[in-house]
Amino acid sequence: MNNAMLWLLDAANWFGSAVCHQWDSHSYFIAGVPLCLCARCTGMYLGGLLTLLYLALRKPRAAQLPKLPYLVALVVFFFLWAGDGVNSFASEILGHPFLYEPQNSLRLITGALMGISLGSLLFVMLNGNLYRNPFSKPIFENVADFLILLALIAALAALVHSQMSWLLYPLSALMLVAVIALNASIWTALAASFFRAVTQPRELVPRFVVGGALALLLLNGLALGRYALGIYLGAPL
Repeated sequence: MNNAMLWLLDAANWFGSAVCHQWDSHSYFIAGVPLCLCARCTGMYLGGLLTLLYLALRKPRAAQLPKLPYLVALVVFFFLWAGDGVNSFASEILGHPFLYEPQNSLRLITGALMGISLGSLLFVMLNGNLYRNPFSKPIFENVADFLILLALIAALAALVHSQMSWLLYPLSALMLVAVIALNASIWTALAASFFRAVTQPRELVPRFVVGGALALLLLNGLALGRYALGIYLGAPL
């Protein structure tokens, strides 16, 4: 393992520690190494990133919530994610299964579905806050729009679940990008109100620079705080 690969794993674990508990028992292992995010966060961040990229390619500047059937699906995805999280947490507290036996595969799937909901909402927020004249059309207008994304998310989840050894570095890099990109997008959407609305694509650059800088500042602060607390407690967190 060369220095660049070690740096990649260290960077992924550092930024992952800012947003995830990183429990080994809740994580996928590839080539004997735990991924930088637990199974649920792996699904959520990778699903969110893929959703943003998909919508940016198919529905650029769309700023309306999806039509009702797809909006209902996004709400259901949230409750599946939350329900599985509650079951998993309760099972840890009780020491035995609460409603059903928690599994990393379920954490990954419900996390990936939540990633679709998160990425969809974030895409609408970004376009609505950034552009002076966003497109007045929903992000999901027909079955094809939705099913293609679901198929891509399912393929990504299956790839993670396969735990093939060659995936360690590509997945670590992708998860590092996902953590930074989703947090940068959130901060860009929030900070957009301090800028005038965008009319030219080149005007997006300073907004994403500000959002990215804020995200990096927050993520590093959270990771550093967790590291310092681990040292204070005498055990890594």
